[in-house]
Amino acid sequence: MSHPINHIWFALVCGCLVTILFAVEALSAPLPKVLRADFRHRPPEMVLDEQHNRMTGPVKDILEEAAAKVGYRIEWTARPFARSLYELQVGMVDIVPRTIRTPEREAFIHFLGPIAIQERDILFLVKAGEEARIKSYEDLYKVTVGVKRRTVYFERFDGDLALNKVESIDDENMARMFIMGRFDTMAVLDRAAIESALTQLAYDRFSYADFRQQNRIEHYFGMSSKSPHLAIFAALNQALLEMAASGRVKQIYHSYGLVAE
Repeated sequence: MSHPINHIWFALVCGCLVTILFAVEALSAPLPKVLRADFRHRPPEMVLDEQHNRMTGPVKDILEEAAAKVGYRIEWTARPFARSLYELQVGMVDIVPRTIRTPEREAFIHFLGPIAIQERDILFLVKAGEEARIKSYEDLYKVTVGVKRRTVYFERFDGDLALNKVESIDDENMARMFIMGRFDTMAVLDRAAIESALTQLAYDRFSYADFRQQNRIEHYFGMSSKSPHLAIFAALNQALLEMAASGRVKQIYHSYGLVAE
C-alpha cells in the first residue's frame, strides 16, 4: 500500500510541471497585435476631449487605418509630448504621432513616413499692440521667450544658448505663464493649439510679432527603437506611404475640413 506522503509529493511535482509548461507556452506565444500610441491635444489634427476621454482627428484615423492593413490595432493614451519622447526612449510606447525628425532623435526613434510636408512658420506670440517689439531674430535677445519642453522649432533658435528661454510642459501651462507675464513672447509651432488653450482661459489680448521664421515640417510618426513590434516597421511604413501616394491621407484630412499639405 502506498504511503499518503508519496501521493502528496507526486501531486506537487505534477503541479510544478504544469506551471512550468504554462509559463513556457506563455513565453512562446506571439505578442498581441496591439500598438501602444500616445495622443496629445494638437488641434485641428489631434483633438483631445478630456471631459469625455475622446480622441479625434485625421492623424488618429490615418494611423489606425495603416495599422489595420498590417493586422494591428492601436491602443491610445493621452500624454504630454515631453513624456512621450521619454517613453519612446525607454520603449514604454510604440508610436507617437507628429514627431519631428532630428539627428538626436534618430538614436532612439525609427521614423514612419513622411505622410505629408507642411508649410508651418514659427510665430512669436505677444501681447496685443506689441507686434513691432520683435521685427527680426536679433530682437529675441532683448526679451524672454517661452518655449515648450523638448519641442523642435528651427535649428538656429533651438541651439541658441544666448536666448533667455523659459520652458513649460504643454500648451495650457504655456498659455497661463504668458497671461501671468512669465515671459514676453512665446515661440509657436502649432498656432491652432495655443489659440485653443488661450480661448479656454478666456484670454484674447494677444497677437503675433512682425518677425516669423519660415519653416517646412515633414509629417512623421515616431516608432520606438525598443518597441517589441519593430519587426512590422517596414510593412507599416509602406502602408502609410501608400496611403499618402494614393491620396488617401488627403482624403482623410479633407473629411475633417483640413488640408494635409
